[in-house]
Amino acid sequence: MPASWLSAVNAALPYIETLTKIALPAFGARRARDADAIEAREALEARLLELETAARHNAEHIRELAVQVEAALRALDQAAAATDHALRRQRRWLALCGLGTVLALVLALAALLR
Repeated sequence: MPASWLSAVNAALPYIETLTKIALPAFGARRARDADAIEAREALEARLLELETAARHNAEHIRELAVQVEAALRALDQAAAATDHALRRQRRWLALCGLGTVLALVLALAALLR
């Protein structure tokens, strides 16, 4: 019995070497793939954290810009109201000057006709 077992091991020995040359790198590659997957996941988590931080900063900046735009719009509304008031005042003066001109023409015409 031991002799038959020894001959079977001797017959299988060259194949065992070939199998180990093929199988061991596959197990090592699996560990390497697992390590690569862990590194990729950590890198992905770091990128997600960076994106969340950037989004938070962007939201804060957008709020600040909204406050600035609101202040600018209020200033524009005030300027528009002041300009409207000045325009109405100029139109009144223009109407008064036009009336004065018409009155002067009527008086000049009346003076010429006498």
